[in-house]
Amino acid sequence: MAEANNNTEGRKRWTAIVLTCQNKTSAHTFQKELEIHQSKGFFDKDVLLLTLEDPKARVGSGGASVNALLVVAEHLSAKAGYETLTLSVLDDANILIMHMGRDFPFSSCGRFFNTLPAKHIEESKETFA
Repeated sequence: MAEANNNTEGRKRWTAIVLTCQNKTSAHTFQKELEIHQSKGFFDKDVLLLTLEDPKARVGSGGASVNALLVVAEHLSAKAGYETLTLSVLDDANILIMHMGRDFPFSSCGRFFNTLPAKHIEESKETFA
């Protein structure tokens, strides 16, 4: 099973990456940023990318985590063809949940994207010279 969750470069294969946010505006902006990163090869194409507004104000990271797991389970259940929520879809899933916390006016794209360690998988054009 461990090999199925890692790609050929030894990088962790995520089933889903979820960012929890305080408001819908931030969630929309971060969703677009995740999609840009995925299109550039930072995340595998089949990774489920979600940004979720906290279900209510001051829910905390515990409540946001439970909500994120519920939404991921719903998406994975539907993807697997189930008509109801099926928790067994989480058995072999690797889910990364990041909590964005409060918004900072000096950060244009959020702390998650400023510190994300990633290796671009596309070869540089310089190697063809």
